[in-house]
Amino acid sequence: MYGEIEMGEGTHGGWAMMPRPNRRLTALAREVARCALPLLPEGAGLFMGLETDAAGAIHLLWWRSDDFAKVAEISASPAGFCAVDTEEGALQEAAAELLEYLAGRWPSPPAGFGVITDGAGVAFAPDHPAPSASGWLLRQATGSAPLLAIVALDPSGPCALLAQRRESSLH
Repeated sequence: MYGEIEMGEGTHGGWAMMPRPNRRLTALAREVARCALPLLPEGAGLFMGLETDAAGAIHLLWWRSDDFAKVAEISASPAGFCAVDTEEGALQEAAAELLEYLAGRWPSPPAGFGVITDGAGVAFAPDHPAPSASGWLLRQATGSAPLLAIVALDPSGPCALLAQRRESSLH
């Protein structure tokens, strides 16, 4: 989608950033992170995936950062979203808006795609866009399908193991 991602000027705290900032996308991502924060208890070591499918349903997924185990999932079509005045409903609405806008960035959007958030930032993997796909987290952790941050995730937060590492050698 965006070509090769390289460490360097376009990084922030180990996260490869979008090559061309987009104000609307950034604002939507910040709103998603803000809405997700209350659903990520401090000190719990959790982060979330927000994904949509071909039918337009929104899936909220929670993973533990220490072993990448999925601990919870909520799925709903827009008609079945929680009330907007609840934390889940506000996040479902914000996620739907972000993912709809993000879909327009692909020439042909994938059937299922999404982002992850730690409540501070939002990132996605253009080449492997579905966070719920088998092996997705392992591909991110090993760097074989690096994340692209819309808003940088917390470099010391629950997604720290997914940050890109600079190449180094021992002498």
